[in-house]
Amino acid sequence: MASRMFQQFQGSLERGVVKLFATVTTSTSGTVSSQDAMGLVVSKVSGKAGRYKLTLADAYQRVLACSAVVIGAADAAYATANGVQAILRNVAVSGAAPALEVQLCRTDTGADAEVIDAAVILIELTLSNSSV
Repeated sequence: MASRMFQQFQGSLERGVVKLFATVTTSTSGTVSSQDAMGLVVSKVSGKAGRYKLTLADAYQRVLACSAVVIGAADAAYATANGVQAILRNVAVSGAAPALEVQLCRTDTGADAEVIDAAVILIELTLSNSSV
C-alpha cells in the first residue's frame, strides 16, 4: 500500500480512496510527447496500437475506477478508426511493480487503434489504498 500523505477524499463510503490524474499529450503515432502526472508515469507500449502503460509510484489494493478521455484538435474529424474508446488491460496494481494499461479502441469494431496526432488524453484513476 502507498505510504504517502494523501489529501482527504470527501463523500465516499469506500475507505482509503486515492485518485490519481494524468494529462498526456501525444505527437505522431500516439507517441507521448509530454505529460503532467503525480503518482504515476504514462508511457506508450511499444508495438501496440493505442496502448499506454500507467506505472504507479505505489502499490494499491485494487482499481475502483478508471477513465480516459481523448481531446483532439479543434477542427480535426474523428473517424470510427481513431482510438477514442478506452478499456483496461494487464491490471496489476498490488504487486512489486504496480501498473496497468489503458487501451484505446475503435468505436465501430472495438479493435485497438491510435489516437489522432497531437491528441491530449485525460486519465483519472481511482484506487483503493485500504484492505479494510
